[in-house]
Amino acid sequence: MIEVETKLRINNIERMEERLKGLKSTYKGEKTEMDLYFDHPDIRIFRSGSALRVRDANGVCRLTYKGPKKDDETTSREEIEIRIESAREMQKILVKLGFYKLCEVKKQRKTYFLGDLIVTLDNVEDLGKFIEVEGKASNDAEYMEKKNEIFTLLNELELLSEVISQRSYLEMLLDEKMC
Repeated sequence: MIEVETKLRINNIERMEERLKGLKSTYKGEKTEMDLYFDHPDIRIFRSGSALRVRDANGVCRLTYKGPKKDDETTSREEIEIRIESAREMQKILVKLGFYKLCEVKKQRKTYFLGDLIVTLDNVEDLGKFIEVEGKASNDAEYMEKKNEIFTLLNELELLSEVISQRSYLEMLLDEKMC
């Protein structure tokens, strides 16, 4: 599956929530997400532009592999994800296999649905506030359609003139030496 995604820094989450409500989005709730990123000692996963993550979102745990980014406009990439019983136990397994914890990303996330797009408003510890707009695609044609949908929505939210981040939260935290 291809995760088609854009990420932009915003100043005011409440103002963005009002814009989303004006577009008749559906609010799906708020949660705390704790993401732990793992890599080999030679950092081969991160250096390839990929990521290996264990996420605990209010007790719902997942293991995710994200491949290298597909383009220079978004943070879109292949994503393989499975639900796991315990984030803590998965971390132990990864450490036993020789992986080490690269970084921790903690965020408060509000989620909205707008059609089949997922819009999240994130308050990321040590980084600030962001909006992510995400869609899913199973092939390159769907990927281009989703990307166009996302850019149309960004225009409707009056964000198209803003700078879209090419970096993940992990990359931002590593750049800031917060990990």
